Amino acid sequence: MRNAIGLLLRTYSYLYHLILSVFLIGISYIAISAGKPLKLDMLPWEGEKLNHWAAGLGVLGFVCVLLAVTGLFRYIFPVWTVFAFVMMLRGFFLTPYNFGGEDHFKGAAWLTFGAFGAFLSSLSVLDRSSRRR
Repeated sequence: MRNAIGLLLRTYSYLYHLILSVFLIGISYIAISAGKPLKLDMLPWEGEKLNHWAAGLGVLGFVCVLLAVTGLFRYIFPVWTVFAFVMMLRGFFLTPYNFGGEDHFKGAAWLTFGAFGAFLSSLSVLDRSSRRR
């Protein structure tokens, strides 16, 4: 039962960060292709730099998920998940970011709550019994 719960938690965390990474890669690819800068006020970068940072973070997240899923280097995954959570918490709630209404606030809160849950779930990769032999 414990192994099944650990697998479920890891799967949630992997899927959350895989979707986040693909999203970042996708929006940055579209922005770079169109020659237009992204406007994501919750992130600390602006203009063309933001396009490249979003792409780089998306690729980094994808690689971290891939390394964890394959078991090649599981320990990097919790580091990535805490980084993503801190960036969301900081960007949405610890800066003067303005929400476009109650729905945007709720969306950001759920996204950040999901990132926190994915971080806690990612800690299950550190469990000795979850390692592949």
